[in-house]
This record gives sequence, structure tokens and C-alpha cells, in this order.
Amino acid sequence: MWYVFHGPDGLTRDEEIARLKKKLGEPDIASLNYTVLDATAQLKDIQAAADAMPFLTEKRLVVVRNWLTQPGRPKRKSKADASDDPLAQLAAYLPDVPDTTGLVLAEDETLPATHPVLKLAQDKSKGGFVKLFDLPDDPVRWINERARLKGGQISRPAAQLLSTRIHRGNKNDRDHFAEDNRLYLRKLDTELDKLVAYASGRPIDERDVETLVSDEQVADMFGFVDAIGARDGAAALRILRGVLGRGEQPLIVLTMIARQTRLLIQAKENDRLSPAELAQTLGLHPFVAEKLTRQARNFSMTQLERAHVAVMETDLAIKTGRMEDVVALDVLVAELCAG
Repeated sequence: MWYVFHGPDGLTRDEEIARLKKKLGEPDIASLNYTVLDATAQLKDIQAAADAMPFLTEKRLVVVRNWLTQPGRPKRKSKADASDDPLAQLAAYLPDVPDTTGLVLAEDETLPATHPVLKLAQDKSKGGFVKLFDLPDDPVRWINERARLKGGQISRPAAQLLSTRIHRGNKNDRDHFAEDNRLYLRKLDTELDKLVAYASGRPIDERDVETLVSDEQVADMFGFVDAIGARDGAAALRILRGVLGRGEQPLIVLTMIARQTRLLIQAKENDRLSPAELAQTLGLHPFVAEKLTRQARNFSMTQLERAHVAVMETDLAIKTGRMEDVVALDVLVAELCAG
């Protein structure tokens, strides 16, 4: 069977994928029958992984992330060349996915109703299943429900405060809004873990949120970049350990680093602008723009471009399982501090 899980709520989607993986059996067996591919995969790689027979169990699971929407995926050709279009070839293959394989096409974006793979799934005889993972219309209600799932309770005022303490994305920041928006629920979930543990059985109130949930991530990232700019690997690792020690997920930390690197590149490209002008251009708070202006002076454009590539390679290494997430972050820090 094949699945299309699409939409910005990656937290719930990944939990659904984890449930499918759990059905494969014991963790050791499941890991042998679980394959993750990303947008750089060739169609033949997807087919080979899906066609492989399961080992010591009845099913295997193949997850392909952002292959349908990534700009790096081969572009569709004209109708005359439709037979050479990887997307058309995938659509032709999907009905033949072996019964022993669950093939999940996981997309961070919401696919249009006209997408050929979604249209194919409408035919029940083709073996497809589609689920949209959208962000909640009411984050306060989501926070309350999520707290209960974690064995806790949270007052409505506290949930309202928490929903605003976490940055959901600035629509004026076109380069990063979609990504920040997708991370919103993951960050809320991490903060709820801390709040439930801190409240220890009693309802979470506003004072708890004010005590535990702050804008310290912003300060930490500025300190992290300052340490990288000074080539102070020890300080950068110390800040990194502090962020991870608060319970932040490594992939979220990596995304924060990626965002900061992109902002530094933009600041470097606009180094003739004043901090106020940079803030207006990028849709940032003036304080953030002022810090970026100072930090960008510590780097050449070549260094920033290399850092951006290093971040992308780290992301790929983590998501494909080539490196453990915390180890990958340590290696990234060492590389960035090396200059």
C-alpha cells in the first residue's frame, strides 16, 4: 500500500509514521525493514527500496520525504515527453507497490488537489491513501489536548500565553515563514514536555509559562553565532549543549542554525543598508537586524556560503540516518569554527 502524508503539521505526520514503523515488530527487526529517502533520490532508488522483500517480518516501510515538491526534483517535461517525466513514472508505478511494502510519500507542503498523485489516490483500486496534516485553526485547543495526552493539564490563560510565546513565523519574512510555521507545533510540544514535568501533576498556570518559556532561544542563537564568528568552538559547543539540555530537538536546533546562516547571508548581501533599513527589508525586529549587521562583519561571503552548504549536508546526514543527530551537530560546529 502507498500513502501520501502532506501538509505543514510534520509533528503529527511523523508520529503517524512512527506508529506504522512500530507495526514492523521489535526495534531491531524494524530498523532492518525501514528505509528513508529524501528529495535527491532517483525514481529507481524508490522502486528498489519498495520492491525489496522484508527481512524476518511480513512488512517493510519506505518513507520518501519531499520528493513530490522539492525544486531539486527533476522538472516535468512537455506532454510529448510525459513518458520520461519522473512524476508520471512514479504514478505509473504506485499501483504496483508490493503488498509487503508500505510506501509513504511525506510532504511538508500541502499538495494541490490537481496533483497527479492525489488524483491517482482517488481511485481506490490503485491502493493509495491520502491524509492532510494541517496546522490547527485553534492552537489553544491543540495545546490543551496535547497537554492531556502527556498526562498533564493546562489552564486556558496559560495555553493562550504559550501559544503567543512561541514564534509562529513572520509573514513578511518570505524566505522563512513556511519553515517557521511548520516548526511551531514541534516547539510547542517541546515546551509542553518541560511544563508538564515542571508542574508535576498540578495544572500548568501562567506563572509556569512565564518561568520556563522565554525568548532565550534567540539569545542563544546570537551567542552561538558570536562564538562561531570568533572561531571559539568550546563556547559554541557549550551553548549548543545548553540548548539541547533544555530539551530542544536537534533538528529544530539545526533549523535555527540554518535560518541564522541564511539571515547572515542576506545581511552580508545588503551590507550597505543601515540596521533600520535591513530590518525593514527583511521583516525583522530592529534589535535582530542590528545584531546581524555586526555578526555579518565576522564572515566573508565565501565562509557563509560554505556554512550554508555544511548545514544542508548535516540535515541530509541526520534524516537519512548516516549520522546520529547530536553527533552531526557536534561535527557541524567543529566545521563552522574551523573557518
